[in-house]
Amino acid sequence: MGKNREKPMNLVRILAEDLLPSVMQKMGVPDTEENREDILALTLNSLPTKYVNTDGGRLYAQLVDVYRLQYESDVIIGLTRASKKVLEKPRHKPEGTGDKK
Repeated sequence: MGKNREKPMNLVRILAEDLLPSVMQKMGVPDTEENREDILALTLNSLPTKYVNTDGGRLYAQLVDVYRLQYESDVIIGLTRASKKVLEKPRHKPEGTGDKK
């Protein structure tokens, strides 16, 4: 196949992963693996993908900055909506509600 090329990257996913911790904290969502996965999945399903190919780190950084300016508010809105859904119906049991004998 020739040169070592990077695989296509979804820039919306990269932005969502970067913004996820701050949105979860602001929304009061417990920081669990299940919550992170659920919020990210719900968000990415609600937003259009933006795949790019890059040949190096400098181009990658430039693309992320350009897309951050264009799509950051959409991603924050998506993360916020997904956080509300997860808070309403979390996959994990809240602490202190487990079966104890």
